[in-house]
Amino acid sequence: MALNYFRQAAVLLLLMLVQLSNAYGHDTAFPIFVDKSYPPYMYEAENDSVAGLYAILLKEIIKDIEPGSKLVAVPWKRALLYGSSGMGAIGGAYKNDKRSELYDFSMPIYTEKMVVFVNKDKQFEFNGLDDLAGKMIGVNRGWSYGQKFDEARQGKLFEVNVRSDLSDNFEMLALGRIDCLVLDKLSGESYIQRLGLDDKIISLPVPLSMNNSYLITAKQLKAKDFLTKFDASLEKMRKNGMYEALVQNFIDEAQHLNK
Repeated sequence: MALNYFRQAAVLLLLMLVQLSNAYGHDTAFPIFVDKSYPPYMYEAENDSVAGLYAILLKEIIKDIEPGSKLVAVPWKRALLYGSSGMGAIGGAYKNDKRSELYDFSMPIYTEKMVVFVNKDKQFEFNGLDDLAGKMIGVNRGWSYGQKFDEARQGKLFEVNVRSDLSDNFEMLALGRIDCLVLDKLSGESYIQRLGLDDKIISLPVPLSMNNSYLITAKQLKAKDFLTKFDASLEKMRKNGMYEALVQNFIDEAQHLNK
């Protein structure tokens, strides 16, 4: 409890310094907020360090253009709150119409394969969003799952079981209390392995969508120059092979751990 208190205090102090710097026009690096519980892409590891594929990519991208920027892992809803308030950037966010009004976007960092996870004993045919009609679907609090899914959710095509911890929905799915849950395939497999649910949960073969993830900054932060440098660094990594090497090495290690 005390450790969490001091950690939160440190984050708040960092945010106050960023706001003061911006207020006086100083060109100071700002924090990049990421989700603390979305393995294997971004999560809080031991000693409050930030781990995952996005942590690896973001650190490599910014090391030469903004070496003072730090990655900070917080609950996703809090990351969105801090980011929308202009307190820093947000890493690993999807794009939708609402966010496009509030944020400036980098080039895509990575493309996630969103799939439907089901109880092995209660599988159903899935070829598109319409097949989710009337289902109870596990989702994570504060998340966007892509424009089409978000619109179908708003239109009440299906019901949602909202949780702050992805583990809760996996456990409910294993018990048959929800019909399915939607998540990136690699992340879902990571949870299934960690929770020991290999014999109870499976992903359906047809993907729901392919979603790009981005680094985003609130328009009020006026960080387009930073995003231009960010994009140039990312493009350089793609051209010289560094990006592909980092991603492939990460996937190989993740698949080895899931065996």
